[in-house]
Amino acid sequence: MNSESLFDRLIKEGKLKRQKAEINYLNALLDAAGRNFEAALVVRRRVDEAAFKLFYDGLLQISRVVVLLKGYRPDDGEQHKTTFLVAGEILGPDYEALIRKIQKLRVKRNICLYDPKGLIGKTETEAMYETAKKFWNKVRSYLEKANPQLNLFEEL
Repeated sequence: MNSESLFDRLIKEGKLKRQKAEINYLNALLDAAGRNFEAALVVRRRVDEAAFKLFYDGLLQISRVVVLLKGYRPDDGEQHKTTFLVAGEILGPDYEALIRKIQKLRVKRNICLYDPKGLIGKTETEAMYETAKKFWNKVRSYLEKANPQLNLFEEL
């Protein structure tokens, strides 16, 4: 399935809408992602679950920037899943493995959020950190080319 037919299908299913985003809003999302990553790095030595969630939020915000830059926004009860799916489609096959990993971590985050039983430990937090680092360092290059007006923070 090509990107356009996926986007059309998601629009018909009510999971995606067309939307233009102001550069100020995109930069605010990137700033928030940077703050989330920074906070995660500070707390990860003390509270694994908090760091995990902060890294996740940063990944989601960056992925939203990718989707919004393309003129779309998720619009359903599965916004996180849709955001990562569409961001992966936009970014292309080089990001497939990272998006699969993020989707697995998304499921883990949901379980942790709705059924908290200490599922997030050092191993999961380190996996989230490594994924966030790889994703941001790759997406940063993509965003730099996509729109030079974006305020991009440094690599993790």
